[in-house]
Amino acid sequence: MKNNPSIYLIAGDDDFLIDQRGKQLVEELCPPEERALGLEIIEGSVADSDEAVRALSQCREAVLTVGFFGGRKVVWLRNAIFFGELMSAKSDALKTGIDHLTALIKDGLPEGQVLVITALKVDGRTSFYKTCKSHAELIEFKASAKPKEQAQSVRARAQQVWQELGLTPATPEVMEQFLLRTGAETRQIMMESQKLASYVGRDGKRVTLEDIRAVVSSARESIAWDLQDQLGHRQLGAAIQTMRQLLFQKESSIGLMVGMESRFRELVILKECLRRKWLRIEGGSWKQEPVWSTDAEAEAAFAAVAKDPRKMHPYRVVKMVEQAQKYTLAELIKAQRELARTHEQMVSSSIPHELQMELMIIRIAGSPEALKKAS
Repeated sequence: MKNNPSIYLIAGDDDFLIDQRGKQLVEELCPPEERALGLEIIEGSVADSDEAVRALSQCREAVLTVGFFGGRKVVWLRNAIFFGELMSAKSDALKTGIDHLTALIKDGLPEGQVLVITALKVDGRTSFYKTCKSHAELIEFKASAKPKEQAQSVRARAQQVWQELGLTPATPEVMEQFLLRTGAETRQIMMESQKLASYVGRDGKRVTLEDIRAVVSSARESIAWDLQDQLGHRQLGAAIQTMRQLLFQKESSIGLMVGMESRFRELVILKECLRRKWLRIEGGSWKQEPVWSTDAEAEAAFAAVAKDPRKMHPYRVVKMVEQAQKYTLAELIKAQRELARTHEQMVSSSIPHELQMELMIIRIAGSPEALKKAS
């Protein structure tokens, strides 16, 4: 860390962590009794490049304006979204504004001035980033490019949040199921954790799978995942019930079909990976992880598919392998054809979508005897 830095850039991929660290730093730099005259905040969450140019101009003006009575002044350019590639590439005026701020950082701020910048997805190739790296205190919250390391980081973050809220998972699967539904964003993890804490607080804050389903799965997208999981596990009755619930909630029937088609494409790929020994599942019942082959044939095959299965969340891979094992490869391919045929009929015939989808679920998830009766 630089000695007494006057310029800070807090950046990365996680807006919640960036914002929290920015607030903490500003509180350290500018005590409450000094904020009325010693703190100026410029909002960087802008709608377009014109607003971004104005924000940059206000930031430079604030930094170059001496604080009242000659005291220290902290300028916070907060939640800036215009240091990424897309917005700056579309506006010459914005490029110029960023260049001016970059030159100011390189030359150094006037005595007594402090600049804090919190920004999402800063382009690391730009002169602005490189200048901050060499002339400012750089604090980054970047996700690892390696799926396994990213999953471990997200899990550790969630465990810390749960510990602070007094939440305890009843089994290891509880935390994995929670993360599978929330994703990697800290803000989402925080909100869903707080919901769980309120929900289970009266019962001692011990979280079960039933609690996860009751609270975290309330999102419509999560229920759509439930439908895909139930079909993958050949849970015929549950899949039909969930499908009816989603249609009652006015969920798009075509959207549900697209999700199920995507799921079975992934199951076919995983089934083939297992057959070719490009994938194996290691560990016991409490902790299982996927292990991927690194030979040349596997690498070439993974590069050819639209979505590299190795980038899936490890817990999701384990659970989807369980689903793939419920079917033979021939059954999975037949299910893909059934999904495609039903999708085509839904957009070309007047038969109610619910009826077509129920028959499709029976043909895919039913027992061999049920399949014969339905055909």
